[in-house]
Amino acid sequence: MNICFYVFIGNLYAAGLSTGFAALAQDFHVEFDTLTGLVAWPVFALGISNLFWMPTAMCIGKRPVILISMLVFLAGCTWSIKANSFKDLLASRIVASFGAGSVEALGPSIIADLFSERYFATAMALFALSLCAGSQVGPMIAGFVIGDKGWRWFFVVCAILGAVNFLTSVLFLPETTFRRCFAEDGNGNAAEVEKKVEQTVEQRENEPSPRNYWKDLISFRDRGLEPEGLKCWPGQFSLPFRFLCVPIALFATIAYGIFLSGIVLISAISPQFLSAPPYHLSSSAIGVYTLSSFLGIVIGYPIAGPLTDLLARWAATHRRHTTTTTTTINNTHHPKDRMPALIVPFLIAPPGLILFAYAIAREKSLYVSATAYAMQAAALVFVPSVTMSYIMDVYPQSGSEAMVLINAGKNIVAFGVTVSGAGWVGRDGIVKAFWELAAVQWVVLALVVPLYLFDDSVRRFAGRFVKGWCTF
Repeated sequence: MNICFYVFIGNLYAAGLSTGFAALAQDFHVEFDTLTGLVAWPVFALGISNLFWMPTAMCIGKRPVILISMLVFLAGCTWSIKANSFKDLLASRIVASFGAGSVEALGPSIIADLFSERYFATAMALFALSLCAGSQVGPMIAGFVIGDKGWRWFFVVCAILGAVNFLTSVLFLPETTFRRCFAEDGNGNAAEVEKKVEQTVEQRENEPSPRNYWKDLISFRDRGLEPEGLKCWPGQFSLPFRFLCVPIALFATIAYGIFLSGIVLISAISPQFLSAPPYHLSSSAIGVYTLSSFLGIVIGYPIAGPLTDLLARWAATHRRHTTTTTTTINNTHHPKDRMPALIVPFLIAPPGLILFAYAIAREKSLYVSATAYAMQAAALVFVPSVTMSYIMDVYPQSGSEAMVLINAGKNIVAFGVTVSGAGWVGRDGIVKAFWELAAVQWVVLALVVPLYLFDDSVRRFAGRFVKGWCTF
């Protein structure tokens, strides 16, 4: 629960402030185009921090890293409360988001350590829902707080929630990293390996009993996977970059990032349009409006996973009936069988962008633009459901390293679009800008066609760079 609450608070902090842009524009005397940086840069920090926190956790342990990052987040929140200029506020939000980004990388790993395969999917679903709730429900919470108490009180609420979570994590969040012994030397025979294991077990059984729970919580020595600690940090840092040579990992990064860009861009520019005539929405009303994106995720979530699995099972069953008796059972399953599920976001998400643009430009009902917002948000469950399950299927030993690269890359893509998005919309108009962004989304999703058709060749090529590659 601490991990889920942390990812909720971090995304609440990063995304929620957009509903207070009208008040911030008055207090700091800046344009809305400038204010989008208060969302874009934290998104960048959330992503890039994955590349720092994950290798650090492998060296010193996950519990110390989570607790340290929580203190960084609290320091950033406190700075945000006291910020007296736009630059101060921007810097504080970058610091806090850099701290909060740790849980996006470490959360799935901690959950995998704590839960068996039977309950892992349920725990991950709760984690994913907490992440989405923070970024999509967060603006609604922030809207009511900012509308009633002012934007500084939004950071007070985040600081209080973060402090409570830190204290409970100190007491109840265990270290979940365990070193496991594997027979890595292929030159020894089975008897020697078995004898070595038995000696190790006997030594472990003769050791003193484990320390009690409370003493274990305050010990931070020798908790990482690397025996030499931070000396191994450069090597751990470099591991995710192997996946830059894996086409499906690059596709997942760009696709996830470009659809996240649509959500973040709508969130960043909506206050500018909705607080002005003819809508005249308050901060709290804008917060309620942004809830439509969460509804799109909630509706798409129970469809995306089952649809992806259904397609994979159907293809495997069909292939099993058409293969010869000499074909092994492993050949009936192919990770690429999940890819056709991407036709759903192809048909729904980019049209949602276009519909949103026309609804705002022609001052149509808020229900129309809210529906379009939900259509765009639905892609956030379909794209990762397909791409990440594919990667973990093909690269089970090193897939977590790919997740680090994808988490960092998607936020970098979203940052690039969002930081220039307000100027883009102001220069070309919302209709033209959103048509162009929708076209990019269509082109990116179309790249899945060659990946599907040449899947075997692509995986053979990628296998040269990724250790632990397996074939089907």
